[in-house]
Amino acid sequence: MSKRINWIFALAVVTAASGCAPYPLVSSETVIVAGIGPVEIERLNARVVSVNRADRSVVVEQGRRRWLVNVPPVFGDLRRVRAGDMVEISRIEGAAVDVRRSRRGDRPAITYTEAVSGPVFQNLPDKYVVRTVTLTARFESFDPASSIVNYDGPLGPRSRTVVDPVVKSELQTFRRGDMVDLTFAEAFYITLN
Repeated sequence: MSKRINWIFALAVVTAASGCAPYPLVSSETVIVAGIGPVEIERLNARVVSVNRADRSVVVEQGRRRWLVNVPPVFGDLRRVRAGDMVEISRIEGAAVDVRRSRRGDRPAITYTEAVSGPVFQNLPDKYVVRTVTLTARFESFDPASSIVNYDGPLGPRSRTVVDPVVKSELQTFRRGDMVDLTFAEAFYITLN
């Protein structure tokens, strides 16, 4: 099941900044993932504000920023999680797996899908959950020589390297200003500190 979300987990972990800035503090490291190559693992420490066990969601905060995290069942029940607990959220932005033209009138947005078809991340620990994220964004450019796509989405201007030849080919058909749906696979896990 897919959910349309404006300010959620992905919004919170994109940018590193100081604790009082509008974005959370994120640390990262580069690892090699079979099938994808070098990727960044972003780590974010946040405090639990509230827990909704029925909806499997947790509101967390860092500094002045608060956001909702939907917790997949693979992480177990939420009985041990309490307001005030500290959690570490680790996330890997992965491979672009699809791109298509958005529907007329679509605005920048983020859509999460819980299941990912195919083993996109082949050598991650079992703790990671893999899902897809579709960003509705304004297409800026694609450079076939460097395989970098530039777009302006709900998180602002971003660039991403594309490795899939089908996605590369499709990106070459768009013009600047076109609204597109870029689908990426991502992996993440949440640990209670």
